Amino acid sequence: MPDIIGGEAGPEKEIILKVENLSRTYMQGKVPVHALRSACLEVRKGELLAIMGPSGSGKSTLLALLGTLEKASGGKALLDGVELTEVPEKLQPRIRREKIGFVFQHYNLIPTLSALENVELALRFSGVSKKERKERAKALLEELGLGDRLTHKPTELSGGEQQRVSIARALANRPALILADEPTGEVDTKTRDSIVRVFKSLSEKGQTIIVVTHDPDVAKECSRVLRIVDGRISDRKDF
Repeated sequence: MPDIIGGEAGPEKEIILKVENLSRTYMQGKVPVHALRSACLEVRKGELLAIMGPSGSGKSTLLALLGTLEKASGGKALLDGVELTEVPEKLQPRIRREKIGFVFQHYNLIPTLSALENVELALRFSGVSKKERKERAKALLEELGLGDRLTHKPTELSGGEQQRVSIARALANRPALILADEPTGEVDTKTRDSIVRVFKSLSEKGQTIIVVTHDPDVAKECSRVLRIVDGRISDRKDF
């Protein structure tokens, strides 16, 4: 079966995401809360980047801004040629469909749909034909080791299998970036390791992935680790 997940990343990898002074401040009553402070980073194509930090440090805020789920208070984020902070609200769903894949801690699969149908659904909203939706969804699930689980519903799948379905769904529209928020937070260590192997394999094939995690065993398998404390992002190792 042909490999349909990404392409080979060459030795000189292009910068696919550039963040400059990205900030998010909101008001709690009359008190400003600085959820993210002037974040700067560059991410190269095919990189598997871990974001770590204590609860409330700004990790999920960063992902929400990169995923256009929240509006930045300042700064810029350029993803694959698109300035995310300048995308009009009415066009943000299209950017999320075409440029960004999401993997969540709780899988967020539709319980009444099969694994195949869950992945197809992501393609339906992008206007992909029924025939191509089925072919692409089937190929993705087979490549992720779920060829014998196509017709199974989420309740008939293990936690690791459900997460692989959600990864296939995230990959369906061939995004420039996958944002994974605590993707191993609710699985055992064996399943965690299998999910990490999937991410590493995708990264080796050129897929760019940012993983927010509390787990140092997940982070050490990533190509780079950044830390956020009190809304500030750094690559220092002494946090």
